[in-house]
Amino acid sequence: MSNRFSFAAGSNADFLDTLYLNFQKDPASVDETWRKFFEGFEFGSNRSDSDVSSDKALGLFKVQKLIDAYRRLGHRSANLNPLAPKPSLKPELSLKSFGLDTLDKNTTFSPLDFGNAEMSLEEIEARLQRTYTGSIGVEFTAIENPEALSWLTQKMESLEGRPKLSAKQRTWALGKVANAEGFEKFLHTRFVGQKRFSVEGLEALLPLIDALCDATAREGAEEVAIGMAHRGRLNVLINIMGKPFEKLVKEFEGSPWSGAVEGDVKYHLGYASTYNTFSGKSLRTYLAANPSHLEAVNPVLEGYARSRQNLIEDASGKKVVPFLLHGDAAFIGQGVVAETLNLSHLKSYSTGGTVHIITNNMIGFTTEPQDSRSTMYSSDLARMLKIPILHVNADDVDAVIWVGEIAGEYRQKFGTDVLIDLVGYRRHGHNEGEEPSFTQPLLYKTIANHPTLFTIYSQKLVADKVLTEAEAKGIFDATRDHLQTGLDRAKDPSFKLAAMKWPKGFEKLMESSSVDEKSVFESIKTQVAESSLKESLKGLTSIPAGFNLHPKAKKVVDTRASMLDQDGSVDWATGELLALATLAKEGHPIRFSGQDVKRGTFTSRHSVFFDYESGAELQVLNQLGGAKVDIVNSPLSEAACIGFEWGYSHSSPNSLVVWEAQFGDFSNGGQIHIDQYLVSSEAKWKQTTGLVLLLPHGYEGQGPEHSNARPERFLQLCGAHNITVAIPSTPAQHFHILRRQLLREFRKPLVIMSPKSLLRDPEVISKSAEFTSGSFQPLLDDPQKPAKAKGIIFCTGKIYYDLKRELETSGQTGDVALIRVEQLYPFHMEAAKALIAKHKSAKKFVWAQEEPLNMGAWMYIKDHLELATGDKVAAVSRPSSGTTAEGSNKAHQAEQARILKTAISLAVGSLK
Repeated sequence: MSNRFSFAAGSNADFLDTLYLNFQKDPASVDETWRKFFEGFEFGSNRSDSDVSSDKALGLFKVQKLIDAYRRLGHRSANLNPLAPKPSLKPELSLKSFGLDTLDKNTTFSPLDFGNAEMSLEEIEARLQRTYTGSIGVEFTAIENPEALSWLTQKMESLEGRPKLSAKQRTWALGKVANAEGFEKFLHTRFVGQKRFSVEGLEALLPLIDALCDATAREGAEEVAIGMAHRGRLNVLINIMGKPFEKLVKEFEGSPWSGAVEGDVKYHLGYASTYNTFSGKSLRTYLAANPSHLEAVNPVLEGYARSRQNLIEDASGKKVVPFLLHGDAAFIGQGVVAETLNLSHLKSYSTGGTVHIITNNMIGFTTEPQDSRSTMYSSDLARMLKIPILHVNADDVDAVIWVGEIAGEYRQKFGTDVLIDLVGYRRHGHNEGEEPSFTQPLLYKTIANHPTLFTIYSQKLVADKVLTEAEAKGIFDATRDHLQTGLDRAKDPSFKLAAMKWPKGFEKLMESSSVDEKSVFESIKTQVAESSLKESLKGLTSIPAGFNLHPKAKKVVDTRASMLDQDGSVDWATGELLALATLAKEGHPIRFSGQDVKRGTFTSRHSVFFDYESGAELQVLNQLGGAKVDIVNSPLSEAACIGFEWGYSHSSPNSLVVWEAQFGDFSNGGQIHIDQYLVSSEAKWKQTTGLVLLLPHGYEGQGPEHSNARPERFLQLCGAHNITVAIPSTPAQHFHILRRQLLREFRKPLVIMSPKSLLRDPEVISKSAEFTSGSFQPLLDDPQKPAKAKGIIFCTGKIYYDLKRELETSGQTGDVALIRVEQLYPFHMEAAKALIAKHKSAKKFVWAQEEPLNMGAWMYIKDHLELATGDKVAAVSRPSSGTTAEGSNKAHQAEQARILKTAISLAVGSLK
């Protein structure tokens, strides 16, 4: 074998030898393409009457290896850098590497799946170079779907990497380039020194987006959702999204002080519109708002797109298509990118494929690629998905358009992500007010002498006789004149912007209604009829015949089934499931996600059961009729998952969307999305959400990482009624606050510090009457109603039950009133004063918490309580610390006991 194939000198020789041996043993064991080749090779070698000599057959083998190498490695020799000459051919692609340099170049071959006719070696090499080493470099041989691989190979090789665009389409594209370049130059001269994060050097982005929209629309798309950071955002807003230029001018000039901290810089804002493509296709378009946290929008956009697909019943994902635009340094540098890519093929997160565009200006702020990544390309992270990666020179507009068409068609046909690496440069600094030659003097000398894209492309079209120089100039002048007219209008004192007209169904996504304090504190009737409660519980505990429950799970079901008997004793998990069940029956879809939420981290929820014999799933919440309920075990991610659920909830205001952390402090991993979206999006972008975060919280001696959900961080982020922060202490309170989320007329995020040990505490139950009457109470009075309490201890969450038991053990129940603050923010001052007034004999006031003094609610609630009581309030807690809890369970027990005894002693006046 080795002697017969001694000519195989390329890097694939050992692999091919093994492949041929496998073929000889079992032809079916090798890929169909190679099987056909080996069959043809042996046929050609063995036929005595064949016109094909054995030497020629061996030559064909070498040629086939050459073709394979170009398909795999051609991108390394592609002409991708607009600022550099075309690179020389890499040695691994030379004829010599395959033993073909000694052959006459006129020798003809008929390679497998490469053209339909016999070709000379010279022509084969030329076609390979045109296809794979021109302005497009393609990485695609890792694709595992044979049909997709064949389709993309045929697409590339049928036109030899060069598109066949009509004169009309190329003229349209020149108009897009003129729009991009003209817009930037106009702003540069009219608003000197203002940041705009110019797209100059990547103006081909506009014809690329147009080509993507056109291609996806031809294949069934009705809506495109775009997520991007600030580079080129203003250009996209005006020239793709159709935002009125007059509105942008007003934003450049700034708005007067309104008395509120609100709004955002113009290059963070979102928009919605209808876009008409080159071929006349009409698409609803949505550009998501995004802060300066670069790639933070990625999971948000995916969640938004998945929600929209569900809303319009787009099961295939072909009607709503997400586009994500990335910076080159950010794509490889930001961890949320990898987290979001991992969602791509997960059943409960997939959007049918995302089109990724890296707007690659070959620099990150001032950092060179060699200092910002350990890979050849910034796109290499996407190789984990084994998707097409199409690198393209941004100065070759025709190639850019064709890449856009390929990517759009591929996404629609095969339902996976696809990535376009648009390689250009950045004509100015990171923003327009800085000097880039401080750090890249040589690069910016090159850029200063490099012609603009409009100059390059218009000269090409003139040379190709598509249009005349005068016609090209007229296209650019028309852009400038249009912008000048808009500027003049905007500066006219009598000019008033027309009201924005959003596409149908987008109105609530782009504008929020104001909510006053009265609405925030309005008591909402969230009770349900007893018949509905019992019907819901029956559905939750009905197990189909033949479904084999785990023996311990059967005990859970049996216990639940009896919880409403007589006066009822409902535990936390059942109260929560009843809230979900009743909302679903009332027509509200539910999406409940997080790490291990089906069973529940603490083996309590059991919203999904698994057949003990077959492993089949049973989602009991979908046995009730009504809206669909999705209980989703998420990947081990916080940033991507919180972002995804925020985007989903924003687009689905009539759905209850819940994300649960495995332990409350795990939400730290999604802090960017909490800060930039959850608590501030309404103030910045007028975008609302009813997303619920469940963050398990409570001190049980499990150490610093499993105790504290950092309520102080959320309380610091509260203002202007932006979110609700609550620590409900009973199943009924949890039931009512979840239902209130959707029964209110407005949407606010809800952060719940949820229990851990209380999930099994026999005292943490609610009677059925608490579900069939009443509503969520922001504060709860002491159920013992001590008539002559000497003092009041205010608390929240788990420590209430610890204090209650300590009072009972010490025989001091009548001396102290325990008032639970169930809703920390917004703090209900009137309700607090009313409860305090009931305890007229109380002279001492104490706040007790498990957390260290510098954590928990104390720093926030001190002023509220002192205003409500009209007196000083003492605080009892762990000492201020840099960590949240003790690492030793023994130390935890001692400290917990000290807190309880000290709080009670202060309340009864035995301590000063």
